[in-house]
Amino acid sequence: MNEQKYKPQTAKVFASVVYVGVVLAATTLFISFVLTAFPTDAYLSRIVMGVAGLLIGASSIAFPVALHTWTIEKGHHAWTTVFYYGEILIMAVNTVVSFMTLLSKNTGYAAPEWAILYEPFSVGAIVYTLFAWGTVALLDPEHKRIQQSRQLKDDYEKEIAVQKMEFLKSVEGAQAVASAAASDIQAMLLEQRNGRKHFGIPEGVILAPAPFVKKEAALPLESLDDDKK
Repeated sequence: MNEQKYKPQTAKVFASVVYVGVVLAATTLFISFVLTAFPTDAYLSRIVMGVAGLLIGASSIAFPVALHTWTIEKGHHAWTTVFYYGEILIMAVNTVVSFMTLLSKNTGYAAPEWAILYEPFSVGAIVYTLFAWGTVALLDPEHKRIQQSRQLKDDYEKEIAVQKMEFLKSVEGAQAVASAAASDIQAMLLEQRNGRKHFGIPEGVILAPAPFVKKEAALPLESLDDDKK
């Protein structure tokens, strides 16, 4: 008897379609419930809250994807799982309350008191989604590694600065400073000596060479002949 091959792909696709369909149904109920709090002419508020409801629904789809592909580290995975089940719990309560509220408004059904008291707090799902994904991002091991790398670099630069200060206070540091100062002074004096100019001559003016003057003898030639005689 041939054993049937293990092919879970079809079941996975079917389960994904069912999951997305349920999320879409719960999201539709929640958006319909939230929009009853706004006047019909409050177009911006209704659009923003409609988008917010869709994002909350998308969050419940993103959590399983993150658990399978992103949150692999043990602690990161555990916290993501907790936030995922917390969101599913909030979605379940909001779905039931939304249906009760819409049912009472359209059919005259008397909603229980706890559902009426809970209605104003149902929008807390928005803040919860923000908090959950923000925490998941902060707990990312890659984020921790970046923080550790930056801290290591900062500690390294601090240690280098301390070592430099200790060297300057040592005998060798004082000798190095004196040697550098002597070299700087020598270079400064050499630059000043090579750059000297005549007093009173503006900078950039080059003096013309003095004209050639023929030097004459101090005594005329006739007087020299007389002395010889």
